This record gives sequence, C-alpha cells and structure tokens, in this order.
Amino acid sequence: MIVLVTGCRSGFGLHIAVRAARAGHTVYAGLRDLATKDALLEAAAGLDVRPVQLDVVDEAQQRAVVDAIVEEHGRLDALVNNAGVALGGFWEQVEEDELRRLFDVNVFAPWALTKRCLPHLRAAGARGIVINVTSMAGRQAMPGLGMYAASKFALEGMTEALRHELRPFGVRVVLVEPGPYRTDIFGRNRTIAKHADEASPYAPYMARLEAVVAKLETKMGDPTEVADLVVRLLTDPRPRLRYPLGPGVPARLWARRVLPFEGVEKIIQRIVGF
Repeated sequence: MIVLVTGCRSGFGLHIAVRAARAGHTVYAGLRDLATKDALLEAAAGLDVRPVQLDVVDEAQQRAVVDAIVEEHGRLDALVNNAGVALGGFWEQVEEDELRRLFDVNVFAPWALTKRCLPHLRAAGARGIVINVTSMAGRQAMPGLGMYAASKFALEGMTEALRHELRPFGVRVVLVEPGPYRTDIFGRNRTIAKHADEASPYAPYMARLEAVVAKLETKMGDPTEVADLVVRLLTDPRPRLRYPLGPGVPARLWARRVLPFEGVEKIIQRIVGF
C-alpha cells in the first residue's frame, strides 16, 4: 500500500511510519520541519519510509505532497491523520488565538488533507482507508483539558459521518483513540494556556491536575502498541469505527457505560481532588 502519515517526528507517527514500512508498505512520513528527519531515518534504516515536508496547516504543502505521491505511484491507498497538538488550561484561561491554533491543527488540518486525498482514496476502493488518531479525550472531557477535548470531539463526529459517506465507495474509515501513552504531547510538545499562571484563581486546581499527570506519567503505555494497531488496521477488510486503547481505558469505558454522568463526575472529582 501507498500510505501517507502525518506528524512523524516522534511518538505515534514515527512508530506508525516505521512499522508500516516494516510490514511492506511504502510510507510517506509527514514532518512539520524536514530538518528534524534524522530520528525517523535512523529508526527506519533500510525501510521504504520517505520523509516529506508537511506542515498540516499549510495548504500548499498538503497539495504538493499529495500531488507528488500520486504522480510517482499513480495512487494513494491510505491516510493516517496523526499530527495533533494539546492545550492545557481552564476555559477562562484560554485565549481565542490559542483555541483557533488548536482547532487549526486538530480539526481543520485533517479535514483539509483528507478532502484533498479523497478522490484518490475513492479510486482505491476497498484498499482505501482513512485512520484518524484522536484520543480518549474525544470520548470524555476532563477539567483543564476542555479545549483539547473539544477539538477531539469535533474530529470524532466528523469521522463518524465520513465513515457513512465513504461506505458506498468501499473506503474504510477508522478512529484510533489512545489513552495515556509516552509521547511528546506530555513532554516537548506540552502546551499550557499562556494565562494559566500563579495569579489565576484556577492556579491551585491546575497544580492538582499537574500532580495527577505526574503520577500518570509512571503508568503510561508504550506508543508502539498504537502503531501496531494502526498497521493491522491498514489491511483489515472490516474494521470497527472506534478502537480505544491504553492504560486505564477499559475502566473508563466501563464507567461511562454503566454509570450515570453524576457517578462518573464523582469519580473524576476524587481523582483530581476538586
């Protein structure tokens, strides 16, 4: 298969690109900055992984990458929308420019890139697939991460509709919903709202959330689990819509299924301490 993966500098994207190539696919690995390709190339040594300049919010780069793939191979079989950013902060702390940037990357970019790829994916028929990597935050919103959850809820809804829309053409559409995994979203790419400072009335609650995240970091999963799932889905003829996975995820889904919201709310209150 000819596969395009976004956000391949590290984390899920890097592992997806490497493992998909190891499975025999030709992988175009999108990087916001092509100068950061060394780690990817080292991990993919000897494999058919081709780094490409792809800032997902750049329309010209989207067009150039898709056109180049189709010109070289005559087709595109799979799109994995993995690139994304996070934003921590309470509702009142988040500014409009921060929220717009979040939605530009997490919602508008996958919408635009998918739209650009759809004619080629439809031509691929049953071989065609769109895999959108969202998050358990797209199923359950936590305090201090409401804006991030909003972007993932949006992508989940769009993807669910897309699955119905592409069914007549045989194109498969899947959501992969990781829980907490060891990726740069908790490290280098960790972003907090600029007004989430010590002067904020929310500061003590933000501190408690930071402590929860610090404890969580010791229990985060191996991101290769997500990559292996994505690679399996590339050739699954009848995938489900949603694939939640990760530490603590089964318990969260169980609670949502059997408890009223008030019960889940009390559990979250105990976890975060407010």
